[in-house]
Amino acid sequence: VDLNLGTRDGPGSGFFFFWVGIIMVGLSLSIWVQGLRQGGDSPGIRAVFSGLRWPKVIYVLIALSLYAYAFSLLGFILATVLLLIFLFKAIETQRWSVAILGAVASSVAAYLVFQVWLGSQLPKGLLGIG
Repeated sequence: VDLNLGTRDGPGSGFFFFWVGIIMVGLSLSIWVQGLRQGGDSPGIRAVFSGLRWPKVIYVLIALSLYAYAFSLLGFILATVLLLIFLFKAIETQRWSVAILGAVASSVAAYLVFQVWLGSQLPKGLLGIG
């Protein structure tokens, strides 16, 4: 799937994702800088990273990397459902019913917004599902 930015007159399917990513990086950097400035009783960079659960950060990074690989292979809906189930179970430890229902509902809602309403081209994957 080619998620290009498009042109000035006709944005491509990657336009929205690109700018959301840029905004998220900017907001993350502003929070990081605020943490560095506050410091509190633990000075500098320790204030930013205090209480950070490193294993969960690593799990999320691995899961997102696998999601990026599986996105075209499995398709949007199936890859997103699997990612969200993992995040709901491994990161925030929800009940199975909540994890599965939340993952399916979120994936279908995102599919309806991006594919149906906005007309983006999301990959169908090997099974031809969404």
